[in-house]
Amino acid sequence: MKEIRERLDEIAEERTQFHLNEVVPQSGAEVGEERQTGSIITQSHVYGRDEDKEIIVENLVNPVACCDDIFVYPIVGIGGLGKTTLAQMVYNDERVGMHFELRIWVCISEDFSVKKIIKAIIGSATGTACEDLELDPLQRRLQDILNRKRYLLVLDDVWSEDEEKWDRLKCVLACGSTGASIIVTTRSRKVASIMGTFPMHHLSGLSEDECLLLFKERAFGQEKEERPNLVAIGKEIVKKCRGVPLAVKSLGSLMRYKSQSNF
Repeated sequence: MKEIRERLDEIAEERTQFHLNEVVPQSGAEVGEERQTGSIITQSHVYGRDEDKEIIVENLVNPVACCDDIFVYPIVGIGGLGKTTLAQMVYNDERVGMHFELRIWVCISEDFSVKKIIKAIIGSATGTACEDLELDPLQRRLQDILNRKRYLLVLDDVWSEDEEKWDRLKCVLACGSTGASIIVTTRSRKVASIMGTFPMHHLSGLSEDECLLLFKERAFGQEKEERPNLVAIGKEIVKKCRGVPLAVKSLGSLMRYKSQSNF
């Protein structure tokens, strides 16, 4: 018990040192909006994901990927590792753009409503808001859009482990041409095993050097001259982030807006 109390005291001290404050969301709607994602890469530079991107792109455009069933490629990793960013890199790769006739991006999150997802797919594919129709006309409209097309669909941030819902959606999607593919990003290995038709791609953490580069970008911005004392602190912070880019970016941004005297 004494050791546990001492460890909790250390964590509390680090929280104060790094100016980490608890924030309570005001409403569920705001949280949902924050978690929405799109296909456009919003980072100026992505560190340490070129090899992952190459592996996935090769599997998507390689003839081996052209099987009779829909090719479903799961990207799996803990929160904050950059699964969405990696999917965006693949989605925007020139080879992928040339290979697929149609590219579609849909953010799923926790609400795996088949009807809602179909509407979102239609909206992304056509660039216009979808009418609020019943399920059957929505299914038929989606199949008209996808029929005999080699499409790429990204289903980002999937949480639902309900296999029956996935089977219902998959049946509607199974109308494309040979090579039609789906990328699924998820934190859950079970989701990946339910949805995937190809071995899951496990996303690992960044190396310490890659994390430090990312931290410097966030902490120092366009400054050309590094401050050795802050870099030293940054190295210690990076070690505690355990290769998670989101943690590195968050703490780097915090340091950027604190004066040198605060450290």
